[in-house]
Amino acid sequence: MNVTALQQMTVLFVDDEETAREQMTMVLSSFCKKTICVGSADQALVALQEHHPEIVLTDIRMPGSSGLELLNTVKQKDPAVAVVMVSAHSESEYLLDAFRYKADGYLLKPFNFHDLLELLSDLATKKVAADRDLGSGPEKKEFVLKILGTLGGRRAEIMEYVINHLDEDNLFRGTYDEVAEALSASKPTVVATFQIMLEKKVLTRLKYGTYRLNLEEPTD
Repeated sequence: MNVTALQQMTVLFVDDEETAREQMTMVLSSFCKKTICVGSADQALVALQEHHPEIVLTDIRMPGSSGLELLNTVKQKDPAVAVVMVSAHSESEYLLDAFRYKADGYLLKPFNFHDLLELLSDLATKKVAADRDLGSGPEKKEFVLKILGTLGGRRAEIMEYVINHLDEDNLFRGTYDEVAEALSASKPTVVATFQIMLEKKVLTRLKYGTYRLNLEEPTD
């Protein structure tokens, strides 16, 4: 964890639950330069103008404007601001929407604060490096890997394996048996994970053993 980089960051946390805001203030105040906690997307937009945070963490489901709407607005105003989406375990279907709106990460409630700090530290390190060397930032594949990795469990490991074994054309070539053997996972788990990725249009099956990662928002 790069504490030095994180100490240079102003972080804005958006959640309509007061307890969540109190917990986040308590945790982040020791690690970040400044922590601002607000209860709505409208208050977040005001805080963005006043405090110019480098990182925003926002709950997805809130009264009024949603976290996804806030994400979209922030990225339109300043794409350099890193936005991390937060949701309950039962709301993980919002993952793909967060990806398409160009979120920089995804965390599940209840918080694992070690994972939270690791993600913020990673974002802070990249921001500090970008300030030194203006580049194009991480590729989409790297982002997809990061947000899928926050889900944990065997499903995330399988998704991570697929993403790590893409060729230059964003194609994955491998069978269920090969993935299961490589990860010491059960074949039913691998099959179920691929089915989810196909249903969510993260992957498109081109032929047996060949899949394309979809980096653009699919059209219905």
